[in-house]
Amino acid sequence: MQITSIHIKQVKRLAKQLESAYPSLKLGQRLDKAAAQHLGVRDYHEAHCLYDKWVMLHVHPSEDADRVSKCAYCEFSFAPDIKEDLQLHRNIHEQFHEACVSLSYKPGNYVQRERMKRDGREKANDGESIEDRIEGLLLLLRGWFDRSLADAIHGKYWRKHPTFEAYVSMIQDTLGDSYRDLQGILKERYGYLPGEMEPGNSYWFPNRC
Repeated sequence: MQITSIHIKQVKRLAKQLESAYPSLKLGQRLDKAAAQHLGVRDYHEAHCLYDKWVMLHVHPSEDADRVSKCAYCEFSFAPDIKEDLQLHRNIHEQFHEACVSLSYKPGNYVQRERMKRDGREKANDGESIEDRIEGLLLLLRGWFDRSLADAIHGKYWRKHPTFEAYVSMIQDTLGDSYRDLQGILKERYGYLPGEMEPGNSYWFPNRC
């Protein structure tokens, strides 16, 4: 069972609510009861152990001597033997996860984005039909969009970040002369909003609005 930061917050909220029903119980006892009731675990300690495993689930240790590890989920690099780094990763991981849950969407990580950009360019350039090439161009733009959204999550302005559809309408000037024969189709399907993003830049920033 995976227990995320959202589950832990729900348990803490329930433990607070249980105070009126169980006034004689200490906070730790209410947390145990809330964890068992909400998550079906033995106690709060077990819930927190499962939560710790979730935080480190996507962490891959480096083979280099510097012993820096990287989380494939939130993309944060840190030294796992430094307490402050572990806590910083925990905070960033929680922030990233909770944003993705709120958005009902998780942007691809670096490896996934690079694959989307590579495959998208190849299909946009060499697709057998116009529709194939459009699919390739949209895949390339999805790689850019995911990178921009991930940056917005880390920058804590993700709530203002445009949807993919809106992003496509804003990014077209950055394409320049590339895929000029396909841009008319993008404009027809997604609209065209010049001036929302700086030409040549694939990152969206709120101060541009």
